[in-house]
Amino acid sequence: MTKNRSSLKKTLVAGVMSASLGFASLANAVDLNLVFLANEEDQEYDAALVFKNYVESRTDDINVNIFVGAQLCGSAPECFEAMQAGIVDLYTATAGGAAGIYPPIQGMDIPYSFGDDRIAKEILTDPQFNAFLRDEILAASNNGVRLMSMTQTGGWRNFANGTREIRSPSDVAGLRFRTIESQIQQTLVRAMGGSPTPLPWLEVYTALQTGVVDGTKNSISDIANMNFQETINYLTLDGHGYMASMWFMGNEKFQSLTPEQRQIVADGAAMMSMVQFGIQPRKELDAYAKWIESGGQIYQPNEAEMEEFRSYAAPIREWYLENFGERGETFLAEFEAAQERAQARVGADRASATQ
Repeated sequence: MTKNRSSLKKTLVAGVMSASLGFASLANAVDLNLVFLANEEDQEYDAALVFKNYVESRTDDINVNIFVGAQLCGSAPECFEAMQAGIVDLYTATAGGAAGIYPPIQGMDIPYSFGDDRIAKEILTDPQFNAFLRDEILAASNNGVRLMSMTQTGGWRNFANGTREIRSPSDVAGLRFRTIESQIQQTLVRAMGGSPTPLPWLEVYTALQTGVVDGTKNSISDIANMNFQETINYLTLDGHGYMASMWFMGNEKFQSLTPEQRQIVADGAAMMSMVQFGIQPRKELDAYAKWIESGGQIYQPNEAEMEEFRSYAAPIREWYLENFGERGETFLAEFEAAQERAQARVGADRASATQ
């Protein structure tokens, strides 16, 4: 009987200790607040779900909280400020949004820079280019913001509006286009004779509806996700920009994690990148169907017309170098080197695949 009581006592003590350790683990759990400003139809939501599952299934003490839309912040400047304050831990931004903390990154918006889908993916996942940008952004943010991965958030930017069909750059003249906070995107619209109007993403639908702007420079997926086809009906597939996107994390929070946690979070961020690249082509099918069903028209410029559109790239590259100085030269050298590596890799694979 004494032996049984002793055994029972040991079992109870072990159970209490186990429960106590469990409660301690929960009490010490790390919360990661992940924010994106689009809605749940966007590929960023799919990526966020994959990240949450990846991290939480591989750790016992990290909780990923997903915030859709303007719950914690409503624009890139607000979100980066919230990140520095420790309110937001992970946030995704385009090059235009990231320009608020690292202005030279606007070089990624020099028109017609990405070639095609395969080359674009190779550029944005290039390890050397990623490492360069990570160091630059850490330095520019006083070690506050860390680049985790690069991907895309909607594919190709095109001209869309509700006034007229755009067949050449001259057709942009007199139209007011919403742009992001990117001097290069604004310069492109201005060079074609249009009026650039930078607006936060969540204000674009109302601006189109009320005539504050005539059109926007977005991908078909973003247009359909936000129901812009209800207010505009002309789309020109000039592909002047590729919607590069970056997942960022507050560096202080990242450094507070254990080495094992940091590896899991970094791998989870790489998974987000893969998800966004992979899901975009599928989402475009539904987006184009939605556009056509609403009565929207699509114009594909011929090669002569595309050459006219592409002619705006060289002057804007020169403008960029004049305005961004030595830091711009450094960025553009790295960016163009990544382009060359991407073209070489894709070219070699295409040659091999078609022999």
